[in-house]
Amino acid sequence: MTATTRQDGRLVLDAQHLKQLRKRLGLSQEALAQRCFEQRLCVSIASIKRAEGGKPVLYRTARHLATVHGTEVERLAARAVASPTTPSSDVASLPDDVESRTVIRLSVWAEAFPDRVATTIATLIDQFGGTSQPGDGRCLEASFGLPRAYRSDALRCLQCAIAVARLIAAAGIGRGRLCCDTRQWPASRASSIDGDPLPPVADAEMPPIWVARGLAVQLGERFAFSEAASRDWWRFLHARDGQQVSHFDLIGRHLEVSQLKAVLETTRDYQVGHVLYVRGVAGIGKTRLVDELTDMAQQLDADLHGAAVLDFGSRSDEGPLAQLLRSLLALPDAPDAAERQLQEQLRRLRLASDHAMLFRPLLGLPQPTADERLFAAMTHETRLSRQGEALRELIRRRSIERLQVLVIEDLHWADDVLFTLLATLLQEVRDAPVIWMLTSRLEQDPLDTRLRPRLADLPLTLIDLAPLRQPETEALAARFGNADPAFVAQCVTRAQGNPLFLTQLLLFRQGGDLPASLKHLVQTKLDQLATVDRQALRAAATIGQRFGLEELQALLPSRDYRPGLPQRHYLVRELPDGSYLFMHDLIMQGIYEATPREQRDRMHLRLAQHYAGRDPTLRARHLHKARALAAPGAFLEAIESQLRQHLHAPALELVQQCQAIDYAPRDDYRLAMLQARISSAMGLTQEAHTHFVRAQELATDDDAWVDASIGLARTLNLLDELDAEERLLERALAVAAPREAHAALADIHYLRGNIHFPRGDFAGGRACHERALDEARTCGRVTAEIQALSGLGDAHYAQGHMLSAHRVFERCVRLCREHGHADLEASNLFMLGTARIYTNATQAALEDTLAATELGERVGNRRAEIVARLTASWILLSQGHPHPALAHVETGLALARGMGAGRFEAFLLESEARLRLVGGEPELARNLIRTAWRMVERHRLEHFIGPWVLGTLALLEDDGEARRGALDKGMALLERGCVGHNAYRFLIAAAETCLLHGEAAAARRYARRLRAFVADEPCVWAGHHVELIERHAAWLDDGSEAAHRCLLEHWRRGVDQGLALVMPRLALRDYPGASPL
Repeated sequence: MTATTRQDGRLVLDAQHLKQLRKRLGLSQEALAQRCFEQRLCVSIASIKRAEGGKPVLYRTARHLATVHGTEVERLAARAVASPTTPSSDVASLPDDVESRTVIRLSVWAEAFPDRVATTIATLIDQFGGTSQPGDGRCLEASFGLPRAYRSDALRCLQCAIAVARLIAAAGIGRGRLCCDTRQWPASRASSIDGDPLPPVADAEMPPIWVARGLAVQLGERFAFSEAASRDWWRFLHARDGQQVSHFDLIGRHLEVSQLKAVLETTRDYQVGHVLYVRGVAGIGKTRLVDELTDMAQQLDADLHGAAVLDFGSRSDEGPLAQLLRSLLALPDAPDAAERQLQEQLRRLRLASDHAMLFRPLLGLPQPTADERLFAAMTHETRLSRQGEALRELIRRRSIERLQVLVIEDLHWADDVLFTLLATLLQEVRDAPVIWMLTSRLEQDPLDTRLRPRLADLPLTLIDLAPLRQPETEALAARFGNADPAFVAQCVTRAQGNPLFLTQLLLFRQGGDLPASLKHLVQTKLDQLATVDRQALRAAATIGQRFGLEELQALLPSRDYRPGLPQRHYLVRELPDGSYLFMHDLIMQGIYEATPREQRDRMHLRLAQHYAGRDPTLRARHLHKARALAAPGAFLEAIESQLRQHLHAPALELVQQCQAIDYAPRDDYRLAMLQARISSAMGLTQEAHTHFVRAQELATDDDAWVDASIGLARTLNLLDELDAEERLLERALAVAAPREAHAALADIHYLRGNIHFPRGDFAGGRACHERALDEARTCGRVTAEIQALSGLGDAHYAQGHMLSAHRVFERCVRLCREHGHADLEASNLFMLGTARIYTNATQAALEDTLAATELGERVGNRRAEIVARLTASWILLSQGHPHPALAHVETGLALARGMGAGRFEAFLLESEARLRLVGGEPELARNLIRTAWRMVERHRLEHFIGPWVLGTLALLEDDGEARRGALDKGMALLERGCVGHNAYRFLIAAAETCLLHGEAAAARRYARRLRAFVADEPCVWAGHHVELIERHAAWLDDGSEAAHRCLLEHWRRGVDQGLALVMPRLALRDYPGASPL
């Protein structure tokens, strides 16, 4: 059974069933409303009456009624069927050519209206230009703005109200009051007053006149009002006796033009940038000032690039950044031609070729497969950062050729992503000859709240535009030719300095009063058009400020319509790409709001159907505008689409919009999961934790709960809450195992294996990863197999089985490359390089780590980049190249400190200590290794790198007792169990330390320990160093030339394999040619 559902998200409930349920409770309608209130349910008496009267109610009301009656919404619904994405019968009954307008309404209440008084009131209404509407005996109504709208509608309505109030007072009629507000016409007559209840007025000479707040603000120049009594209604007090109050100072444009000229000339002469920020109320002339700057810039042979921020209905490739990019690169509209021009411009401007990969998503151009994979692998922050860097380089490169002027209009519609990127660009091109001109509405100005805090000390010229002075207004009107002087004077007077109001009135060459608001102005313009043009503009306003012919024609009966007449009347203008733009967003809004709701909703539904398969985001938003029941599902599809494109900020915005829906059922579990995924991708770990917990609470079955728990476990790992993670995974395993949910089990065992690693239980971790691999192969999910192989490789490495680790990581990296998972490759490629070290494929290991460094940097995987640089430094030192090794260490340290990654910082300091030793700075080397050991203790990293660091500490220590203490402590840690690399590095460093001090027997003991450690899985790297230690000990014992020659021959074989400085102090002292300096 499906509810009778309007497309605006309202439901018609079964009236009889509702009454029966209420009677079973023994409650009146008032008592039922009180019970709802006590249960914190939002159901008023009026809503109960509507529902029991068979009238549609909000879905939220239906849900709350179902709750109070202890049933489901579906059981309360009337028996009828309606599609969630098609108009209801109510909508279909209203044709598209029904005219609608906003009118000013006067409502007059009194206890009674004698015939004589009613007749006089009707006469007054007629005298003031109003139209009487049917009354009910206690209320008379009149509309001002029929059949045409005029600026004076609100003024005449209030003047009429004053005259009527005096008449009622003179007639001695009690309980009178009058209200002036706006209403949509035609519409069902409603005499109730919305908003706050009106308070009584005592001791008044005549009935009180209440004016809706919006009208009172508009009329505030001529009349005084009291604001204190009500939020929504202001009480009329008296006329201002001709004294008008202006909301803005009257200033001219000469000063502003002089400022523009000075900025242009200064930038040209001194080659430094500047920011111009222009703000003012809608229609005050911001765009006209932009035009003036354009003319002056062209005279100076400057390049001009313009963009506008739109509020709704624009695709991602129509955004301000895309507009600037197309202009900066002079791109054509056709995608193939645009791609060719993009490549040619990058070559001509000598910019990096991979800028094309960063620009294509902004321009809506398809990516080659290789670039798509790399772009997909980048983190959200990396994409934004690199796109910003590429834009900066493009702007700076263009500024070398000539002065650049970049204009972004209507910044009040911008989002945080644009503000962040814009602020970065403004800062980073400040020393180049680049002028930025930004415009914004005064009433929605983001300068102080969203932009200036990001600009620090950047110089900025702020221009606040006030209404034009009378002489300037007259000069503007004089440009319209030989119009009737009386008409021009009338328009100049009534425009009140607003250039948009003035120009629009003069373009029609018609008399009449200036409209009271832009809605009225738009209505006067629409009245000049043919019916088909009015229909087309209503449809276009539904699309948004910018619209294409294809979308427009999809809403119209005529498929070949073109907006020629609206262009001539300056309502819209054609853009170079063939699309159209409303001349002002308030024109679009005025048309949109004047369109009957039913018509708007039906057009939104048609647009949603048009965008199906084309643009999931616009489809969802149009369904939302129509309050269609299908909107929540469409939002989910749109969010998934944005995630596939790695557009995390827009995806998060869609999530928030969907969460605000209260007219249709939502899948809150999927929303929470999507929001958690987005937060994770954006590096917001704590927020991701919150959303995964919420998803757990919302899960309706075991599979959903397990999926949420796996996501939560990953965030707990990042937050180092390993005990909580382990408990959660055990619960998830108990649920997933009986269900044979192989994909989930692969994730669970992988995460369990990762917990074992930091605890030193490498065998347990390996067992978990082997089970994860089996489950991954069973379900056929490649990403699960890659992560399982990665964990298994880590387990082999931790146990010191370097050859096994090498084989597993080879397979892992191969899968990453075969399936385009660059982000996972970055995390595993450096481990492949690390394992290669122990096969003596030193150069190949270096190539792996350098590639991992570049890949980690490009996709924003900072952890992978740090460890890759660390490993590269080991290899370069081993090969005898300390200078490039030190560069990698210093970069890695900066990254690690920026992340607060103490474990990596300690590791990098150990490498730097060895490099400083080789570079001839032993004291600095000792200080560094002591700092590294303190960090090991502070961060409890003993099982991870403790023996390794202690071995280097002993190697660098001159004090015998301290040296022996470091070796004893390192050996004790090694015997308790540590990550496998500690055995290799500590035992060799310990042996080297003993050999340096003539302790051959002790060195042999350490060599034997290393041989025993690798006995189960021998590796050539360990074998080489064991042999080198034994030959050096033999030479120490007999001191013969033959023993020394035998030692050097073996050392040189190691040099050929890139093992020159694994034992640096010994090599520098005893092996000729070892020093790289």
